[in-house]
Amino acid sequence: MSLPHSAGYSRKMINSIRFLHITDTHITGAGVPLKRDDFKEKIPGIEQTTREAALELVFERLSERLRRDGDVLDAIIFTGDATLKGDEGGHKALLDLLLKHFASVGIAPQNIVATPGNHDVPKGTEPGSEDRYQAFVNVWRAAGCVTPWLDGIDETRTVTPGIHRLVGPDARWAIYPINSANWSHVNSILPSPLNDIWDEVHTLLAKRDAEKAAALRKQFDDLAQFDMARVSEAQLEELRRIVGDTPSSAGGHQIRIAALHHHLRAPSLREEVKAFADFTNLALLRQTLRERAIDVVMHGHKHEHAASFDHIYSEEGGEPHRTLVLSGATFDDNRGSDAARLVTIHDMPFAPRLATAPVSILRGGTELKIGNPQEFRLWSLDHRPDGPVVIQGTDFETVYHRACELALGEAKRGTLITHLDLDADRAILLPATYPLPESMTEVERQTWLDELVSWWQMDRSQLDQRIPFIHGNRLRRFAGRIDQIDRVRKMLAKKGSSRAVATLIDPAKDFEPDGDDEAFASFCLVQFRKRETAASAAIDIVGYYRAQEFARWWPINVAELRALQLSVVRGSRMTCGRITTITAEARSSGKSPTQVAMPVIDRWLDQYPERLYVLANSLLGAGDNLPLRSLVVREWFQTLDDLKEATERFNPDGVPIAIEGLQALASYLKASDASGDAAVLLDALNGLINANRSYSATPQLYEDFERWGAASYLSTVRNTSFKLLG
Repeated sequence: MSLPHSAGYSRKMINSIRFLHITDTHITGAGVPLKRDDFKEKIPGIEQTTREAALELVFERLSERLRRDGDVLDAIIFTGDATLKGDEGGHKALLDLLLKHFASVGIAPQNIVATPGNHDVPKGTEPGSEDRYQAFVNVWRAAGCVTPWLDGIDETRTVTPGIHRLVGPDARWAIYPINSANWSHVNSILPSPLNDIWDEVHTLLAKRDAEKAAALRKQFDDLAQFDMARVSEAQLEELRRIVGDTPSSAGGHQIRIAALHHHLRAPSLREEVKAFADFTNLALLRQTLRERAIDVVMHGHKHEHAASFDHIYSEEGGEPHRTLVLSGATFDDNRGSDAARLVTIHDMPFAPRLATAPVSILRGGTELKIGNPQEFRLWSLDHRPDGPVVIQGTDFETVYHRACELALGEAKRGTLITHLDLDADRAILLPATYPLPESMTEVERQTWLDELVSWWQMDRSQLDQRIPFIHGNRLRRFAGRIDQIDRVRKMLAKKGSSRAVATLIDPAKDFEPDGDDEAFASFCLVQFRKRETAASAAIDIVGYYRAQEFARWWPINVAELRALQLSVVRGSRMTCGRITTITAEARSSGKSPTQVAMPVIDRWLDQYPERLYVLANSLLGAGDNLPLRSLVVREWFQTLDDLKEATERFNPDGVPIAIEGLQALASYLKASDASGDAAVLLDALNGLINANRSYSATPQLYEDFERWGAASYLSTVRNTSFKLLG
């Protein structure tokens, strides 16, 4: 059944639809007592209300509220158990109440979706029999409501699909009722010889006691009767055809809703111990929901509200289909806050979100209460094989390992975004598996990180000519004069701004007209964002990288971003917030060294030039008593180990190349008129310097790496250093 465009359906309303979900009303039409009051005495004219009266009052007030607000209902979804213990009068009583009170807000039989519950079918009737569905069909289907395909009642492959679905204007949404009560209260088939004596066994045991015989008969019948939830394969096949025959949405995503009585899974922690408490063929039903792309499932039965997503995987695995499952509650003697649910879907068809709000049972003279809505996004981020990959977390080590794995696999050479929500008061520590010499202590590892980050953030360096894109130089002396970090700090101290941006790319210096022979930093841009928190303002930071290596570079990048955050918040009440990195090309070079680890001896020129003096004197045999000798010797051999590793494996992301620091060391040795092993060392140093300078001037492609020729000089430098330093 499809709803036309009419006075009740404006173009505006198609983008926002509203349903009323009711379930498990358990009425008879004759008046089922609702014992919500404590009447210890019987007084004339004071009686308990009934479930029917309570429903009528809430329906009346809800209709009144909708009319006052100028709203309408697009459909009513009833998910079974209109009756109490199979009393047939409950069907007509409920339908009459719905039409009486909601006709004025858009409801007619044609947009009421109804499905039977286990209380709506007579006990002991055969599955698929007319007796089982007569009361339900004579009321709901006869009135023109949308009902499910019924086993034994409806023909296969000949029925008109439209009577088993409700389709909204422009086919933006569709509702499909499913019958799960075909085996409710069904008699089991007893084996022989028990079956042969079943009709007499209660009489034999009662020994002519008629009352006892009747009680035994009922108990025996109950033992042989099962309240099963099941959907037949025949119905699922018809559902496949009905959904497949549904007109496509006029634009955007079609919201598909399935309505049935029984639960897909328990909606609460409350345990029910009984035979066949759950669907017997649940896996098949869930697979059908997945393949039919059902977005929302509404059910009743458990008398408890719950709302959660069910992630349904195929047998082959892969990406799950996400279905929102709404369990409808009801009211009883002690509970009345969730008698029905208003379900609204906003922002259709492109970014739909569902809100569900409880409607309470009320008393005469009081106002209708509609609870705060729960909201759920019905769309999810599409994950494309070559699309951006996002990873986020609160543990640096965990995100590091996962990012490295993604950079080698799913996000290799693609866009990878990491988002870290770290403790603002804790320092960034190197991951335990970060590739550094195993002999380094934790203190030495942290010192290495801190000194390396400090070097990359220096505003001036003696290596500027060879590496003109040192991060600190671009951030704090852009174009030789602009301190971008100080600008950001002053800006955010006053108020938040989307202009708190600093760039590391200088087109005038970095770009060539034809794009050839360009060399500039992978770290291109950083943005700061002021975010108000309960305690204070936090400064979030986002770094953009044209390419990013994760095994070696990414931890240093994160530590740099934290250092920049600290520069901005220092001296204020602001705190360091989240750290996000975005790269257009993710890589992971594993244990192969990259350019991030600038050789220690080159960094000495900027940070600790006195250590070059200590090293030179130690190599000449005159530095045994100098302060820092042991530290300097250890870092010198660390430099040689790093350079050796760099010469052994090609890395397209670049390798650490020592030049200026080696030149300074060679100058010290030459000025001291080195002789013997020191002279051998000096010759090897000069050869290594020339080889490194030549390689540095190339594009550093694989063929350039093969011609580097540094390994033999480096071997001599290492061996001679061991002789001279002991």
